[in-house]
Amino acid sequence: ILFYLQLSDKPAKNTSETVKHEEVPTVSDVEEMITNDSAVSKIGYINVDSLQMKYKLYDELKAQLEKKEKSYDAQLTAKSKEFQKKIEDFRKKAPNMTQFEGELKQKELAEEEEKLYQMRDDYAQRFEKEMIELNTQLYKSIKDYIKQHNELTKYDIIIGESQTRNFVLDFNKNIDITSDVVDGLNKKYNENKQAKK
Repeated sequence: ILFYLQLSDKPAKNTSETVKHEEVPTVSDVEEMITNDSAVSKIGYINVDSLQMKYKLYDELKAQLEKKEKSYDAQLTAKSKEFQKKIEDFRKKAPNMTQFEGELKQKELAEEEEKLYQMRDDYAQRFEKEMIELNTQLYKSIKDYIKQHNELTKYDIIIGESQTRNFVLDFNKNIDITSDVVDGLNKKYNENKQAKK
């Protein structure tokens, strides 16, 4: 804008051809356009980390995920202990076994170990899938509410920031709508909980 204003302050040179002159805005015209309310964007800011810490659904989904993780870990730990016990038992009995019995038992233990690794991988895949589903549920809930909230507040843009993804360099604290959004989300969450009872 400044470059344009500097050039537009210079008088136009006359040429031999007739040139149709358009009115060039003055500095005061541009300043008036910039300060005019219709030209100013309304921006909302959300601290995503704060929203997650205060949003009840986030806590609920996080608790569900932690419960699943503990369940998977407990099952794997139990199977691992059972397998280790079989290995110790084999080591004790191995000196008294025939070569055929020893090879058969080793094959059996190798297959069981492979099943244990497969179980671990299956649990990891299931856990990741459940985590993605819960994150999707959380994101949809937040996104839907922000859209609904914005129908009333009419923000031109709502910006989110978190510690892991800093894409806001500076902002006016007065545009922080995190508390409003958290309050609205929790109100809607409580209404949905009551409706399910």
